[in-house]
Amino acid sequence: MKKEIVLATLAILFIAGCTGGQLPIEIPWITSPTIFSGGGLVIETFEIDNTEVYNNRSAKISMTITNKGGAQVPDGEALALLQGSALRDDFASDGGLYWTERGATDSVWETMGKDMDPYDPVRDVPADEKIINWYLTSPTDIDPGTTRTDVFIGRLYYDYTTTVTGNVWIYTEAESDAAKAAGRSLNQNSFTSTAGPVALYVTVKPTNVIVDGDQTFTLQVKASSVGGGTVYSQGAVAYDGSDFEIDAETELNMVDVTVSEVTGWTGEEDCTDTLELTKGEATITCDVTVTDIPSTFRSDQLKVTAEYGYWVERTASVTVSGK
Repeated sequence: MKKEIVLATLAILFIAGCTGGQLPIEIPWITSPTIFSGGGLVIETFEIDNTEVYNNRSAKISMTITNKGGAQVPDGEALALLQGSALRDDFASDGGLYWTERGATDSVWETMGKDMDPYDPVRDVPADEKIINWYLTSPTDIDPGTTRTDVFIGRLYYDYTTTVTGNVWIYTEAESDAAKAAGRSLNQNSFTSTAGPVALYVTVKPTNVIVDGDQTFTLQVKASSVGGGTVYSQGAVAYDGSDFEIDAETELNMVDVTVSEVTGWTGEEDCTDTLELTKGEATITCDVTVTDIPSTFRSDQLKVTAEYGYWVERTASVTVSGK
């Protein structure tokens, strides 16, 4: 049975654009949602070395990529793609109206060529960075006196994982009453999140789970796209450059959420599902029953993961004049 709940204990995955990298965040008690800008793999810069060129001239387009999230992106699970208003996938000139490749450039897509690790706060190791260059020649058939603006789009596809871990405190009714009589506060649930472009919000209601025999509480998991890009199912994009087509019905905006099994609980597995992030977010709620009652109180460990693909893009423009 699904229940509406009031936000009580909230875990948020976020990336806030810190210059030194991203640290896990522990949020033991938040009474209302807080949204942060997202990260993961980000395009730090996307630019052309000369924004004004004549026809049949060389130009270099550069994309700088950094992992500003909290998870590694293994080699083979990310890809950068160059597209444009006057650029064919095969670099065909089509009568001199389109840009063509030159030098070492032979493809509109490039892989990272290495694992992309996030910032390591223990060893203070910076996040991995990758610079990709495309070397091009401007269209040859631009008539003298003619000027036009060409637009390039740099897109970055990658697979990513958001992980929330934390603990839920379980009290007997006698233990709760004893704490109140002594003027003590009950321990609050707390969660720690990694950073990435999809945020996870984990909520438990009631805040303190007090059991008297079998006791049911509500677990809610909300996923929200906060990275300024587009979500898709892992596996939808082939990172060997052979397939970029994402099915709008079955793959676009899809996130796989997994809730770990907890000893002494039943029902938490009902929150494991594929969520479609309609308007950028989606929520699943499940009723959890505590079947193993503690003699006094207990802290149970919970882990929630979201697996998804993500793409972001940047644009750059260049003015081409005939000569």
